[in-house]
Amino acid sequence: MRVDIRHLPGTSSLLRDYVHSFTRLAPFFDGDPQTPDAYQEHAKRRDLRSYRRRDLCEVLRRQNASWKAPAIVQQHIDELGQPRAVAILTGQQTGLFGGPLYTLYKALTAVALAGRLGQELQRPVIPVFWMVSEDHDVAEADHIHLLDRGGALVVVRHASWGSPNGFMPANLPLGPDVQKTLDRVWDLIPSTEFTPPLREALAQTFAPERTLADAFAHWMMRLLGEFGLVLADGGDPALKRLATHILDQELKEAPRSSQCILEASESLRATGYPVQIEARPDGVNCFLLRQGRWALAKEREDFLIRESQERMSAAELQRLVQDEPERLSPNVALRPIVQDAVFPTIAYIAGPGELAYFAQLRGVYQAFDVPMPLIVPRVFVSLIEPRVAKLLERFRVSLPDLSQDPEQLASRIIRTLLPADFNAALAKARQSTGAIFHEVAEAIAAVDPTLKATVGQAAGHFQGHLDQLERKAVQALKRREGEARQQVQRLCEALMPGGKPQERVFPILPFLAKYGPGLIQTLHAAIDGPGWEHRMIRLGTDRDRDRDRESRQGQG
Repeated sequence: MRVDIRHLPGTSSLLRDYVHSFTRLAPFFDGDPQTPDAYQEHAKRRDLRSYRRRDLCEVLRRQNASWKAPAIVQQHIDELGQPRAVAILTGQQTGLFGGPLYTLYKALTAVALAGRLGQELQRPVIPVFWMVSEDHDVAEADHIHLLDRGGALVVVRHASWGSPNGFMPANLPLGPDVQKTLDRVWDLIPSTEFTPPLREALAQTFAPERTLADAFAHWMMRLLGEFGLVLADGGDPALKRLATHILDQELKEAPRSSQCILEASESLRATGYPVQIEARPDGVNCFLLRQGRWALAKEREDFLIRESQERMSAAELQRLVQDEPERLSPNVALRPIVQDAVFPTIAYIAGPGELAYFAQLRGVYQAFDVPMPLIVPRVFVSLIEPRVAKLLERFRVSLPDLSQDPEQLASRIIRTLLPADFNAALAKARQSTGAIFHEVAEAIAAVDPTLKATVGQAAGHFQGHLDQLERKAVQALKRREGEARQQVQRLCEALMPGGKPQERVFPILPFLAKYGPGLIQTLHAAIDGPGWEHRMIRLGTDRDRDRDRESRQGQG
């Protein structure tokens, strides 16, 4: 089942127009991915450019081998070295236990699109996941959300990290306390036949001595490696050395790229769209890495570290670019330029927020003479478990309905459950009973007037029985109302937890525990292309069980 994204509350106007009215946004992007031959045109443009393919493949082989990549991944890396090979990129910050579901959906969208385009374009098309391992936002990376036994949303946080100076997934070990975090996870995840192997796999992957980025890479490879997804760690110094010319130009021409973003922001606002990147007129779009990640600003011929106001000369930063590029990290505005300067990217799989900031970057791409790829929305998915499917059918509600306040939705549903003529039927019964007993009383009085009082008593008893039936019916309706409210609450927490889409809140873990490793095959089969619509994927079907048996046999 698929839902038009325009019917989903919370969908940005930019995403709605990008999917359904692209001409409004055409000036901000380099092509509409829904246009015939758009990918072919971009592939031909990449044929005219030179890429350091041999060096890139050496880095990727080393990285992916360290994460135990299967043969298909190494084959894709080899194919990427061919002159006509192109790439479908996506990426995400490395999160605890793989992060939210949409991280997987982005990767699977890239896999699906690459598979389709490989046949259509008759050339190697390689899916690549760029790991954002130098993000310093602890609050985004250190937790997952799960439901407790009562259906309430619970945050499981790797609290031992706190807010360390210099935090980056690339450099922060999980530490021995990760076992406590895992124990908390297993307290909340249902115990099934699939739980023991899942528990073992997670403990091996998120080992105390590993950094979050390294553990994330191992986990993604375990889940998606069989589909040929190539991982790239953007924090690897060897990968950064392939993009030193971009970092060098950014520093020499700063704040040129920020000015490009500001111009695009002004145009977007004038067109009625909000902006995602708040650039500064003096901004430098890369960070200095020195016991932390520090923003830079341009001041005349020199640079300032914003937080400390420490001054650095242009010559000093230029030396870092050439000798120690690992000491610099592109920010959210420059990272796409770095990616697409290194990879022959024809399309980037973007989430809604990324789509918005790519709308500000066309001028930046032009400033660096790097071709902007087609920007393709990732797939949008809700996983529908059997009990959830039954409630959706019983209450006759759809996904857009669940964005309402749960209490208001429950009240609306309960009204549909009550018999429309319940009170009217009782009133009619009382009226009819009164009329009938009045006729009986008159008829009996003609025979024996002393029996008229007895008829009155009988009428009273009958009315009492009607009152008792009414009370029991009301009690039953109240019980049904209470049950309905609980079920509506659980329905909302399953599909719109905390008022947010399921894919932005839950990790894959509880679903793997319930449906086994075959779930990944189910998702791979269901996600066959970009997110032009929202997909409702039903779980627990006979086909899912067949896939799970096949997956376990393959593992054995």
